[in-house]
Formats: sequence, C-alpha cells, structure tokens
Amino acid sequence: MLRVKPVSEAGFAAMAEEWQACLGASDANPLFMSWPWLYSWWETWSQVLGMELVLLGVFDQRGELVGIGPFCRRVLVMPGGVRVARLYMIGNAWRLAPTVRTEYCAIIARRGSEQAVTAALVPALEQLKWDEMISTDVPVDQLESLKVGRFYDQRGYRMIHRTEDVGIRINTTGRFDDWLAGLGKNTRLKAYNRRSYLKKQGELDFLDHEEGRDGDFFGRLNAFHMKRWGKPAFDREALRFHRLLLQRLHLCEGEPAMSLILYNEHCVSVLYDVVVRGCRYNLQAGYEEDFDPKVSLGYLHLGHAIEAAFSDGATSAYDLLAGNGKNQFYKSHFHGEAVHFSTFQVVRSPLLKALYRIQAASPLFMARGLSRRVGL
Repeated sequence: MLRVKPVSEAGFAAMAEEWQACLGASDANPLFMSWPWLYSWWETWSQVLGMELVLLGVFDQRGELVGIGPFCRRVLVMPGGVRVARLYMIGNAWRLAPTVRTEYCAIIARRGSEQAVTAALVPALEQLKWDEMISTDVPVDQLESLKVGRFYDQRGYRMIHRTEDVGIRINTTGRFDDWLAGLGKNTRLKAYNRRSYLKKQGELDFLDHEEGRDGDFFGRLNAFHMKRWGKPAFDREALRFHRLLLQRLHLCEGEPAMSLILYNEHCVSVLYDVVVRGCRYNLQAGYEEDFDPKVSLGYLHLGHAIEAAFSDGATSAYDLLAGNGKNQFYKSHFHGEAVHFSTFQVVRSPLLKALYRIQAASPLFMARGLSRRVGL
C-alpha cells in the first residue's frame, strides 16, 4: 500500500521538516542520516563529483513520508574503457574522492514500517539503471535492509564485502567516577589524572569555544593538523560542509560542542563535537603533539569531553565513531561498546561479476594488476 516517488533536487532542498519527522520516528542515526548532514554533503560535493540524485521517498496512502532511500548515481568510465553505473548512498563517495565520512548509513523507515518500506524500495531500485551498488559504513543491525531486500540471492547478484570497521560508543547515563574507575591504569592516567600534573606546572583551562573570543575554530584545527600530518583536517570542500552543517544543526535538534584546552593562556588543543538528540559525537580533534612527553593532549581532551557528557543529564552517550589513531586503535581503551560497520558492493552487471570472480581467484599480484587496468 506504499508508493515510491523520486525526489527532485528542489524537493530535497525543501523537505527538511518532512525528512526530520520521518527520521525522528525511525531507528536511523539522528546525525548522519539527518537532513542537515546529508543535504549539506549533497550541496558540497554533488557537482564536484558529477553525482545524479536518486533520492527515493516512500509514502503511505495519506501522502505521509514513511521511508527514505538516500541514493545517488555516477557513471564511471574505468581505465579499460568499461562504463559502470554505480549507486552510492548519499554521504560517501567510495573510491571516487575523499569527502567527510558518513557513518551509520541506512534506509530510513518509520518504526513498524521497516519491512514494508524495504519491500516497496526493492522493485523501485530494480528498475533503476545501475551495475553495482555501494553501501558504506552500514551498522550491522541495518545490513539486511541494504542488501537490496535480499533479492541478490534469487537473481544471481554478487555481493562483495569490502571492509569491516569498528567504532566505540560510551554509555554516559551512569556516574563518571564509575566509568573512570573501570579504565585501565594507563588510560585513566592520560585521560584524567594528568590534569593534576599540569596544574602544578601552570594554568590549565578547559573552555567552550566562543567565536568572538577565540577566533576561527577550524583555522586552529587545521593548523594543528598541518603541523602533525602535513595536511589540513578539512580541505576547502570539507570546511564548506561543516560550516553549512553548523548553520543547519538546529533542524535536527543538535548543537555544536567545540572546546579548547588553554595552558598558560595558550591554546594547545581543540576538540570538535556535536550533540544530537542525546548523543555527543566526536568528529575531529587537533593538538600540539610535542607539548609535554608526559601528557597526551588527545586523551586529556577526550577525557574532559566525556566527563561533560556524563554531567549533562540530557546526554546518554559519547560516540567516538570509527577509525584508528596514528599508531593504535586507542578508542578501545575508553571502556565503551563496540559498534561494527560494514562496507559492501552488490553487483548485477554480468561483465563486472565475471571480472570480480577473476580478480578473487587470481594471485595477489595479478589481482592488483587487473584492478589497475580495469579500475575495480
């Protein structure tokens, strides 16, 4: 009884309220699947990447939006001259170009309507022209809805798992002291106890960022990254995206949580978080790497932000998201719950299926050569 209708770019731009109402009644992620995040991504990168919008709205008999399939399409010409129409989820451009990372990707469906929404989207997706579909950073509890309704099994589609990743999410509904006591000795030292050491040496302040007082936050963040990594945290497009996101964050009931560490009135660390509907997300950080051999500013700043999340009665979780550190998976030290993400392809082009089979059966050096020549 549900109808699937394509949404135009003008419709996408105008549907913030309708989108958010549908999202709020679903189990999809309230930040990454929000209209402010996905529309800001689309506005920033769609033309740069040559993307075509394939946004599918699912409506009930009353015309109410009950589901959203957030897709886009790009026709690629591989190095071997093979033309491939690839469906992506809005928010990522897998193997196409670096953009901000959109995690918790999913089909949005009102609670109780998940199966009906998926059943409505499957034939709509089948009618589209595409050779392969890329689903990136999908949480494991959303995998089934994004395996194209499981029809790849019956129709001979090939599914290829590409990467598995892990994020860490900390439950902040209890007492901070209990969480702190559960940390390993070394992590507790770096995330909290080093405050005492620094206060003996000088003046230590944790401050919320204020534009008028502290200047451009992203300028500070990029400066720290240039010194540490040799490149900015956010390039021109990413800066545009984040500024657009912050302007629209209130539309998904969110607010920024940007903070600084000042030591002897000098900024030595910045942390970029946002809070949306009870969860605080750690998006980026930057700090003086050679500040003090006894102090890890990254750990120290995260420890303060996590304490703030515990202290805020409206915040129930601190999400460190996916991704490794420079030398180790440091997020696992923070005594949180592991969140597993999967990136996979669903392939229906006979030619591509054959090429991927050859690639999988080939020795590593031959597989890499095939990838270079054909662009797999």
